Amino acid sequence: MPYNFQIITLFPERYSSYVESGLPARAYKKDLFRLNTFLLRDFADERRKGRVDDEPYGGGPGMILQVGPVEKALASLPEKFPVVLFTPRGELLNQKKVKQFSKEIGLILIPGYYEGIDERVAENLVDHQVSIGEFVLGSGDLAALCLIESITRLLPGYMGCSDSEVMESNEDGLLEYPQYTRPPEYNGWKVPDILLSGDHEKIRLWREMKRNEITELRKK
Repeated sequence: MPYNFQIITLFPERYSSYVESGLPARAYKKDLFRLNTFLLRDFADERRKGRVDDEPYGGGPGMILQVGPVEKALASLPEKFPVVLFTPRGELLNQKKVKQFSKEIGLILIPGYYEGIDERVAENLVDHQVSIGEFVLGSGDLAALCLIESITRLLPGYMGCSDSEVMESNEDGLLEYPQYTRPPEYNGWKVPDILLSGDHEKIRLWREMKRNEITELRKK
C-alpha cells in the first residue's frame, strides 16, 4: 500500500513539481507514495470570494489564516490520517520523529502561511505540531516537503541502495563521516591516506572517530 500524503495548501503546484524529477519522480511512478493536494481557497466562505485570511484580533502586522476554511477542508478529505500542522512553535523535527511518522499509512499536512494560523486550528484540529528549525520561511510548503522527503526515503524500494537509508547523518544520533572519491589528489588537496589503505577495519574505526568528532563539534 502506498504512503498517502494529503496536503491542504495554497500552492498545489509546489507539490506537483516535486515529483517531476530525481528519486521522488521514480518512487512516485512506482506508486510508493501518493501526494494529494487540496486548495484551501476552495473552502473559503462564498461571500469572501476565495479569501482565507483576515486581520488579527487585538491588532498587529500581517494576516491570519482563518479556522473555518481549514476545518471545512479537513472534513472534506476522503481519508483520515494523523494531522500535522507546521508552526514555529511545534516540536523540532528529528529522525526519531520521522521514523514514527513513517510507520503510519498516511498523513494530513497543513502548512502555515502569512503571519500565522488561527490558534483554534492547533487547539482543536491537529494531532501534531512540527517545526523544522529556528528560522523563518515565507510559507510552510517547504517544511511540508522536507517532511515528505524524509519519510518517503525510508519506504522500501525508494533508495537505490538498501544501506543508504541507515548510513546517513542523524540515523543513530551521530553525523556522517567525511566522504571522498577520485581523484586521490586535486589542486594539492589529498584524500586521507587511511581511506586508500584497503584496510577495512582501520577505515571503519577512522569513520567512527570522525563521526564522533564532527557530532561533538556541530552539536555543541
